[in-house]
Amino acid sequence: MALNTNMLVFAFTIFSLFGSLVSFPPNVMVATYGTPNVTVATDGSGNFGTISEAISQIPVNRNAPYVVLIKAGTYNEAISIGQNKSNLVLIGEGMDKTIIQFNKSAKTAGSTSDSATVDISANDVLVKGIRFVNYVGPDGGQAVALRLAGDRIALYQCSIQGYQDTLLTAYGIHFFRECDIYGTVDFIFGFAHVVFQNCNIYLRKRSNSGNLLVITAQGRGKVNDTNGIVLHNCTVKADKDLEPYLNQTKAFLGRPWYNCSQTIVMESFLDKLIDPKGWLESGDKKALSTLNYIEYANRGPGANTKGRVQWPGYHIAKNSEEVKPYTVENFINGTIWLPSSGIPFVPGLIG
Repeated sequence: MALNTNMLVFAFTIFSLFGSLVSFPPNVMVATYGTPNVTVATDGSGNFGTISEAISQIPVNRNAPYVVLIKAGTYNEAISIGQNKSNLVLIGEGMDKTIIQFNKSAKTAGSTSDSATVDISANDVLVKGIRFVNYVGPDGGQAVALRLAGDRIALYQCSIQGYQDTLLTAYGIHFFRECDIYGTVDFIFGFAHVVFQNCNIYLRKRSNSGNLLVITAQGRGKVNDTNGIVLHNCTVKADKDLEPYLNQTKAFLGRPWYNCSQTIVMESFLDKLIDPKGWLESGDKKALSTLNYIEYANRGPGANTKGRVQWPGYHIAKNSEEVKPYTVENFINGTIWLPSSGIPFVPGLIG
């Protein structure tokens, strides 16, 4: 996304003065990018009535940001944003007002990736104030609400809702801030470098066929690879539909999708639904030595680490130096590309 020089100067001035928090007013994105290039509205008041139509008309291979305002409404469509649509800003009118939903599953679409309600494969994309939903339901199997496969994709104050495999951070560099993510099994998964900061992670009730819930399934394939999932200052808790069934449920922070799976949970609130073991095996026991799972300075009733797994690849970080490689600044180079987005973020640790 093209950098706004004034915004960068302002951002790094704040960083220099306070050392940790780079923060902007919530409406700064609209102010930064000015009048939308096009507006989408279900009531006929915009340039387009569907998001897919608006995306198809975006000029390709641009250097300047292209802003699409998506007005309040429910958009029943599956959307694909290709690589040639980079430098894109999608602004909704709030996660409870602008809703994109569809109901493909891996079975009906042919693959898990193809089941996505929205697929963003472009680079330099900013999304604010939109709800992404795959409403196949708890019995529908793998069904993605949002798939990301580009570099420097940032989501702010969005909601991603599904059950199994809700959010596929497939490839690239991604950042989520103040987002709500809902699911049941492996509902944050993929191969990307991704940080979730100040997000709410809601575990939902499965159908009667199972009581195991798993948040992450990260897919790092080699020890030398650097991709992974980071939950930073997030809140992990039960959705309201699960609360009556907590005594019948076991919930885990993650399990390895590939043998070198890498997931870090730090400075986050973990509610009582998290099982004392914390993490779940997934087939090949070799992965227990080659994965990299770290917890650091978490809080809440589910953060007690006394009963955690004793795998060679799991450890509890004892000091901040051990987890500094996984901050926004270091893990996704956030201080280079996030300031121009207008999204608030903490470059380092909060403690």
